[in-house]
Amino acid sequence: MKTARVLAMAAVLSAGISAPALADYVRLGSVEVGYRTDRDTSWTRFGGGMEGLRLTADRSDILCRAIVVQFGDGSRQTVFSGPLRQDRPVEVDLRGGTRRVRNISFTCRSDARRGGVISIAANVGRFQDEWRRSPDWALFWSRLFNWGAGGGNTGFGNGYDPNVWVSLGRERFEGRRDRESSFAGWNGRSVDRIGLRAVDDDARCSAVRAIFGNGRSSVLNVARLDRGRFASVDLPGGDRNLRSLSLACHAVNRNAVTIEIFARK
Repeated sequence: MKTARVLAMAAVLSAGISAPALADYVRLGSVEVGYRTDRDTSWTRFGGGMEGLRLTADRSDILCRAIVVQFGDGSRQTVFSGPLRQDRPVEVDLRGGTRRVRNISFTCRSDARRGGVISIAANVGRFQDEWRRSPDWALFWSRLFNWGAGGGNTGFGNGYDPNVWVSLGRERFEGRRDRESSFAGWNGRSVDRIGLRAVDDDARCSAVRAIFGNGRSSVLNVARLDRGRFASVDLPGGDRNLRSLSLACHAVNRNAVTIEIFARK
């Protein structure tokens, strides 16, 4: 039994892929995967070096002939091939000192008629300053990473500051299917930004909807919450009188997940 366990671990390490861990990953974007036909797609938008990449299949399982990373020095590395299971993230440990990625190319297909999506997330780690110096920082990366002025990690993931955010309560989601829950602990609070944190597992939300005092509602762009990482979302337009927040979510790896809800002071 011990020998088999060692051999299995060696196989994983030789592929350059490690088991999911609690790392500070940020979703950069996604690529579309076509139905039953291998399709070459690439992702080229990066702002600096990275400690690692996380790839996640969405909408369906996805079969990849090859996922290849090209580095800034021109070298290439096949980081994954085979089935990419839905809601089972694969973490890629980028080799040695070549942490600067120029592009990722995907030769993949989906057996679902609507196709699939591969989400790309990065663990920036010690390269935060590099991303801040990127020409796209002000227009794009600053909103995505939501780092504070010091760039430090407070334990909830970058962007959480107890002097800025107040916790309003928690919602519990049980089962592997989305369950809708409505959180109404706003007490007439005027809110321009909300925060969410999955406490005890990664969470996936098919819908997060803000309902305002005037009866209007707006769907917020929250798809996945990595465990322990604080995520914040702007409320659109001039609506600030938030009446309730409706969430339809489920745990990714376990049977249940708790999501903590914050409002900016």
